[in-house]
Formats: sequence, structure tokens, C-alpha cells
Amino acid sequence: MANDVNIFDKYGIKEVANVYFEALDSDPAAGVYAGDIVLFLDTLKVSTIETTAENVAATGGWGNPRLVQWDYGKEINVTLTDALMSLESLRFMLGGAIKKATADDTLVVRHTEEVVCEANGIVPVPKDHLTGKKFDGTEAPAVSATYGHPIRLINLTTGTRTQITVDTAGGTAKTIDGSKAINFANTAMIGTTGSGNSVANKTVATVEGDHIRIFWDEILTGAQDELETAVEVTISPDTFPGTYRVIGDTYMRSEKTGKDEPFQFIINKAKVQSNVTITLEAEGDPSTFEMTLNVLRSTNEDGENEMMKLVRYSVGSGSGTSAGDDKGSVAGST
Repeated sequence: MANDVNIFDKYGIKEVANVYFEALDSDPAAGVYAGDIVLFLDTLKVSTIETTAENVAATGGWGNPRLVQWDYGKEINVTLTDALMSLESLRFMLGGAIKKATADDTLVVRHTEEVVCEANGIVPVPKDHLTGKKFDGTEAPAVSATYGHPIRLINLTTGTRTQITVDTAGGTAKTIDGSKAINFANTAMIGTTGSGNSVANKTVATVEGDHIRIFWDEILTGAQDELETAVEVTISPDTFPGTYRVIGDTYMRSEKTGKDEPFQFIINKAKVQSNVTITLEAEGDPSTFEMTLNVLRSTNEDGENEMMKLVRYSVGSGSGTSAGDDKGSVAGST
């Protein structure tokens, strides 16, 4: 028969699959329409397909052996272990929503850095611990207190703490610019000059060499250049991962020819599971990101029930393909 598969063809599978997800339904509010590719994973370490089923048997006679057995409750679970993550894959796994800041919908980034007090208790402008850029308004956004977003400070040397606040909406922001001391006694920022507003006439409760930890908020409104790298994923208690069509592409190697042939699995309906673990650790291998899919029953074009298809194929046709021309193979049948 033309569609018979040679039972003596054997293959080995070693390569991980590239997997992509296709939207089943349209969501115009999110700019997604049925058939859109919404996620592509090409940095997977492992892609595992596990099929399980329950069974029950009729037993009887001497020794009560199993006589007839029925299988039911077939389940197929797919586990994708990714070496890298994107914000979209993280949103996918957690069932969250991604947003960027706009003029009407701000985004808050929270910073903390440690500095060492200079002479007369002056708190210097901190630097970003990753880039080394100063938070001075030119290299990086300035350390500023605005209404509802104070600067909070802890003197790690003495254990005292304070806040620099703006008490009225629309009030002038207060900024750490390296020219003022911080008065831990009454939350004031004290100038270094002027007889009525000088360090000499105030109690600053800090001395040169004190270590100060600063906590502050950066408010993104959609106008800053930094917005391009600021994205927020919000996880809500009533949002969960969705259901998608999933296709995985890989290769399997023919024992006969030693050549790789394309192989793929197709799942028409897969529910992304909500169980996600994100591990942050100092030692060992880098963290991986695991996504679990539960395969649901679907109906194909012929009205038949199915859960998953496994497809071996060749690119092109004829005996010149990598699949060879063995009689009865998918590529070589006539």
C-alpha cells in the first residue's frame, strides 16, 4: 500500500524542538487575531512529551488474574524547559499582562543603592550597581522625591533612618545632588552655605564615612528614553494562562542513511498550566524556565477526535531527499 510505513525503518531522536504557539481566538483589544503566532521558543534545553492513561481490569478464577483490561482517561502532558526567558514567555507562563508606561498610565521602578557619606554628612549621588552611571539626571534619572514617592534613607552605620518627602501634590521635587547634607533628625535637606541654612548650624546625625542605603522611586510616564527597557508584567489572582495550538519542530536521524529527517508534533489544543517555579540562586547552573502544557481533545477536519499528531516528512520529493528512497517510507512511497 502506498501509505504503508516500513516497519524496519528506525530513527534516533536527540535534538530539542523549536516550539511555537498559535492563537486559537481573536483578541482585538490585545492586537491578537486567530492564527497569529504569539510565542516562539528556540532556546529550549528539553522538550518532553509524556502520555499516561488509567486502566481497570476484570479479574477472576484461581489466583484472581486479570482477564480483560480497559484503558481510559488518556492524558498527554508536554514540558518545555527553556534556557532563556523573554517577558512574553514569562507572561505566558504566569498568565499576566504586559504594559509600558504612558502619559495616562505611569510605571514605577524602585531603586536602591548604597553610598558613603562625605564631609559634613553630605550624601553623594549614588551610582547604578550594574552600569556605574550616576543617578544625577544626565547619566541616569535623578534621585528625586515627589508627592507620594519619598526618598527613604537608612544610616547603616548608626541604624537611624529618615524620609525626604514632598507634602503637596504638584510640589517641587527634592533631589539628592551631592551638595546637601541629610538631616536624620528632622528629615530636612540642608544646604552647605548660608548662616541660617548651613550644616554648621544643624544636626545632621551623619559624619564622614557613614554608609547610607537610599531607596527611591522612578516614575516613568512614556517620555523618557529609559522607557524602552522598562516593561512591567502584572500577575493578577484572576488571570491564568490560555489555550493555544502548539507546533514543535525537530529532527530524527535515520539508522539506515545516517541523515537527519524533519520531525514535528502538532497539538491543536493545549492548555498552558499555571504551575511555575522561578529559581534565583547564587550557585549552580543558570536558572531555567519550565512551562507545562496539558493536551486537550480537539476535532480535526474530518470530524475525528484527536489529541496530537507526530509527523515525519521530507523537504522536496524524489530519491534525492535526505529521507532516501526506501520502499514504504513516507518519502519513498509511490
